[in-house]
Amino acid sequence: MKRYPHDRNPEKRSAIGHLILVLFIPGSHSLKDKRQVLQSLLSRTRERFPVSVAETGYQDLWQRSVVEAVMISADSDLPGKVFEKIVELFRSDPTVELQDVHQEVL
Repeated sequence: MKRYPHDRNPEKRSAIGHLILVLFIPGSHSLKDKRQVLQSLLSRTRERFPVSVAETGYQDLWQRSVVEAVMISADSDLPGKVFEKIVELFRSDPTVELQDVHQEVL
């Protein structure tokens, strides 16, 4: 294994995490309604967690959305822990229903 000057613990590896959330927004009756719900959730996610997050799918549908988050960390365990908290945030929001979750840490 190649060592770099900034390595402190060779057993700890950096990681890239990718989270995909498929959402249903039952109270949305227009794209404007959907945008308000998503902007609130995405803002709270950005404020609380060290991730980049955006809506990436179903952008033209009123009640469906795909939200993706990515994270790079020097600790390979951290993305999974952060993603669990993000999923909890989305599950606890009464304005959305979480239909599917997929996460991968490389």
